[in-house]
Amino acid sequence: MTNRREFIAAAAMTVAAGCGDAGRARSRMSGNKTGQAPASSAGDADAPKHVSPAPPRNRCPYAGIDWTKAYQIKTTSHVHCTSQADLDILLKRGFGFLTLSNYYPSAPWCPLAKMTKNFWRLHHDFPAFVNGIRRQGPFDWNAIVREWADKLAPEQRAQLPFREGEPLFKALPEGVIEAPNAEHHQLLTVNGKYIDRLHMNAIGSAFASGTFDQRDRFKTWSVGKYAPGTGEFWETAVSRMIANLIHKDGGGVTVNHPTWTSINRNFLLELLDYDPRILGIEVIEGGGTNSERYWDWVLASGRQCFGFFVPDHSIRREDGCFGVNVLVVPERSVHACLKAYRGGNFYGARRGLGELAFTRIAFNGETVEAKTDRPARLEVITAVGTVRKAETATSIKWTLPPDYPGCGPRRGIHMFARVRASAVDGSGEMLFSQPYMLAEEMTRQTYKTKEKR
Repeated sequence: MTNRREFIAAAAMTVAAGCGDAGRARSRMSGNKTGQAPASSAGDADAPKHVSPAPPRNRCPYAGIDWTKAYQIKTTSHVHCTSQADLDILLKRGFGFLTLSNYYPSAPWCPLAKMTKNFWRLHHDFPAFVNGIRRQGPFDWNAIVREWADKLAPEQRAQLPFREGEPLFKALPEGVIEAPNAEHHQLLTVNGKYIDRLHMNAIGSAFASGTFDQRDRFKTWSVGKYAPGTGEFWETAVSRMIANLIHKDGGGVTVNHPTWTSINRNFLLELLDYDPRILGIEVIEGGGTNSERYWDWVLASGRQCFGFFVPDHSIRREDGCFGVNVLVVPERSVHACLKAYRGGNFYGARRGLGELAFTRIAFNGETVEAKTDRPARLEVITAVGTVRKAETATSIKWTLPPDYPGCGPRRGIHMFARVRASAVDGSGEMLFSQPYMLAEEMTRQTYKTKEKR
């Protein structure tokens, strides 16, 4: 392989090839017969000012899905998993598609088979920002840190030279597939200031940023001036994430933990308006953080915004809330899973332990319908709130009401519709459909708020 992006793309395909026809099917879907990444994916893309355009975010997810034949694959878009013990938790929960999103550096742990102790200290082969200038890798951290080793604390000096350790993971079970992802941070505004707490994941992207030394324990930042994060304007960093997607029609970027970030709402709209491959925001996080208020606020503007459900760092918490994305796909392949993310063909689960599942979500232009595999409390939610409830039911339907004179068009009032299902068995499980957009997007506007970016 000539570069890390080709390596990751090919590795993802190699893993999936163990699923029988999945690898061959994905090759047909990507328009070639070799099973290799499309030619357009080659290269650690030096992001242009404007990446190739993409269709708008899908305003009518789940269209064309045969729910009786589709696979439902558990995964998540944001989880920190750095040990076999962590991985075992995901596998025990039935995860079939892995897109681990580690950082320090923000580089894909894919394939997992390559990962060893100290891997990125010995194999930093991607660009980094040094004193504000983007430099190409590889970087020999032993040689670099040696220049100021006398300034390090004894604990850090004792770790030099860095040596590569044993593999971190055992072989994945047959049928479990993986794709690149990472959580990127330290993005800049146009005035060169860091955007506090803005973190973005790049599902299915080989883009890598930052260094291993986020805490500056080895003084790579304070002395060496190596940026520990992306080190560049957020627009450029996002363009690099998109340019390095291993499939042009799959995967994308997420805006992480908006509640923890207290993200400025105008800026959130700016992010979503930048490119349709910024897919949406995290709605439920491990530990119980709920950002539905942000989600519904964005949707009420007429912008499609997919919801993501993630454990983040809470992989070992036992309070019941985990965060799982359930992909609804026609086949078990990397390409199909990434296309499901791009198209919004997935739903969220608070726990994801099989206690409740959607068996149908549909919209025919007039009526929203959803079904579950066991009784639950079902709700249809629009911009005006909950418009239909069904207690202890396995199905729900809601039809758009007729227009009323003087009240505005019905679609403009409701703007969107999504379904929430809550288990009634005491398990605490909750499911969240992706939204259907009922009206055209409102005129782009800013909103007066006191929040700071």
